[in-house]
Amino acid sequence: MKSVKKLIVMGAIVLLLLLMQTESFAGEEWQRITQLPTKRWEFSTAVVDDKIYLIGGSLFENHVGPFGLSTVEVYDTQTNTWQRGADMPTPRTNAKAAVVDGTIYVFGGYNSKDKFLQNWKMADHVEAYDPLTDTWTRKKEMPISRFYFGLGVVAGTVYLIGGTTGLGEGQEQRMDRVDIYDPATDTWAKGPKMPTRRNPGGVAVVSTRIYVIGGEGWPIPQVWGADQFLGSIEAYDPINRQWEKKKDLLELKNWFSSVVVEGAIYLIGGYTHEGGFQEVATVNVYHPRTETWQEISALPNPLGPFDAATLNGKIYVFGSLGAGGQFSTDVLVYDTGFRAVEATGKLLTRWGELKAKHPSPPKETNNP
Repeated sequence: MKSVKKLIVMGAIVLLLLLMQTESFAGEEWQRITQLPTKRWEFSTAVVDDKIYLIGGSLFENHVGPFGLSTVEVYDTQTNTWQRGADMPTPRTNAKAAVVDGTIYVFGGYNSKDKFLQNWKMADHVEAYDPLTDTWTRKKEMPISRFYFGLGVVAGTVYLIGGTTGLGEGQEQRMDRVDIYDPATDTWAKGPKMPTRRNPGGVAVVSTRIYVIGGEGWPIPQVWGADQFLGSIEAYDPINRQWEKKKDLLELKNWFSSVVVEGAIYLIGGYTHEGGFQEVATVNVYHPRTETWQEISALPNPLGPFDAATLNGKIYVFGSLGAGGQFSTDVLVYDTGFRAVEATGKLLTRWGELKAKHPSPPKETNNP
């Protein structure tokens, strides 16, 4: 009898400690925590262990170039500090990064000396960075050069989706093409075409599905800025090699940042196209399993984030453009309250479900 009581008391203590731990971590608002060391944009981000890597991009100097940096800066989420990594061999902007088995792979993008298209050079390079040795390795080139494409990783395989190829007047094409890269063998294969030719607004992986969200379609307008934003979401199943149409965006916007936390896709900030480009502060949350939407706390100001990353239930937004094209080096963080921890013994592994006084979640909205 005493042993049973002892077990009950111990169990209650463990549960209380978990509740206290979760409550101390949980947050409801966005916070400014640091600044970008370099005033740049159109970089790519990658997460390895407790660090977030910002790679390439362009200096933000009146949009006139040069375009393309080799710079690698590493943000340590545990110490809230920055350090430099080894420069990427190929300077580029608008590339995409993927992490497979602790190695960062950087794909595509472009570079140029100035804003004139005749001086731009598309990059079909794939370069791999090992954070442990701080070294870069050249990999097999992409089948086709591209930028503004989407990227997702499923089961150690990298999927490059859509985007624009070609540079120069009349040469640009938005694609429905899917190219598949296997880091283990350093080889490429083609996947089934995406139903919609587009520059994806966001790409997110939930379970084994790749979700391609919004963006800009085809044809490319003759006047810059005349694009009509896409509201469609299409999901790709790599196992069955099939595409499926999903419900449309809750809010028609583009140039948002997207991350995944606990099976939900967060669309952060961005621009609407009503009466000209207009920044928004909204954060829309899409639940693929139920195809429902909700909103969380808005950003401090309407803005178009440069990129975002998630680590241990926290969403980090790195730099942004605000009203009037105002550049911000702010790094913002939002704590969703979710914690994924390693199981030891029989302890619960989803701390996000144990909040003692967590406010009721926002009411989900079915998209009409």
